[in-house]
Amino acid sequence: MKTQNKWFMFIILLISSITVGLSQLKIAAVLGSVAESLGVSVSQAALLMSLFTVAGIVLAVPGAAIMAKTGSKNLLLALMASLVLGNVMGALANSFNVMMISRVIEGISYAMIIMVGIDMISVWFADGGAGTATGIFNTFAAAANFIAMNASIPIMHAMGLKALWWTIAAVAAVCFILVLLFIRIPERVSAIANESVPLDSGASIGEALKNGPVLVMCLLQLCLAFVLFGFITCYPQLFTGYYGLPETQANFYSSLNGLFGIPVCIICGIVVEKTGKPFTVAMIGAIGCIVLCLTIPYLTASTYIAHVIVSAICPGGLVMTSVFIIVPQLTERPALIGYSMSFINLMYYIGVFASTPVILGAANGAGGWKSASLLMTAASVLVFIFAIAASAMSKKNKVSNKAAAQG
Repeated sequence: MKTQNKWFMFIILLISSITVGLSQLKIAAVLGSVAESLGVSVSQAALLMSLFTVAGIVLAVPGAAIMAKTGSKNLLLALMASLVLGNVMGALANSFNVMMISRVIEGISYAMIIMVGIDMISVWFADGGAGTATGIFNTFAAAANFIAMNASIPIMHAMGLKALWWTIAAVAAVCFILVLLFIRIPERVSAIANESVPLDSGASIGEALKNGPVLVMCLLQLCLAFVLFGFITCYPQLFTGYYGLPETQANFYSSLNGLFGIPVCIICGIVVEKTGKPFTVAMIGAIGCIVLCLTIPYLTASTYIAHVIVSAICPGGLVMTSVFIIVPQLTERPALIGYSMSFINLMYYIGVFASTPVILGAANGAGGWKSASLLMTAASVLVFIFAIAASAMSKKNKVSNKAAAQG
């Protein structure tokens, strides 16, 4: 495939993914206004952020089989269509129950966007550059975070709260057209073996479940998602409720996670590809997560920005990018990549679903943000432990496979 063609298609994929992220995060920036408009508490309104991931939990594993039957392009078209439908329904919703349903429909797009993206990258960049492309792709959540935190309030003040839903519906419709017209998926080749060979078939969930290192990475992803989205969605509440900052200033500080996450994810993808040490990068990021979580309730005006910047570097940049690169490498057959990523996505969505209500619940409890901090710290420690375990298992498997081949 010509280089310019694959990068052009990749940009369309990236824009589509950012739109999915915007749909997810639009409520975090205006949570108080959403709660007021629907006549519910802030805690209830926070459920709308978690509901976005319900479809992901349900569809993560079946999504691999769906993609195998429909193809990644057709599935991406379906995801953009669900994004349009969900946002139009949300824009017209006048009750909390209808809004909840609309969020689940929106969430269908989030359920499989990572799986589709990694699958497309593995095809387009089978001849090299997959690490860099994966790093860039992983910026979609960071970019969405920066845009949502800075643009949501101005749009709401200029055109009303529901304009956020209408705007994202329109952008998703444009993405649908771009995917339809320009995305092409050539015959798949093996990116793992770095050879241009047809992708073997006959993959099954049972075979994928036998891959021990991948299962450990799933547990890592569960804890990582809990920590990552604790920062992404709860920073505004930390800055306003605990540190007493005005909403606009709190959203600006929170948005820096996305702004700095963009170059960090790209650089991390390049570093992992050049060094070939994704586990080491992930472990370094996990240590950073531990420090970040421990210091949440002890910030000062002079450390707000530094803390948010490091939160962009460690969980979403160093660890998450490494995960997306590690898992395809751990998958023994290219045909199993879809199922392996579906397991990773399932754990990711469960972590995201639990993150906001659990962390805000702890923060609003007797222990306040100190309790929430310790909860996130424990999850970060587990990320580090699982990274070590998966690395050790991977090395052991390589030694066993080499011995078997020589025997």
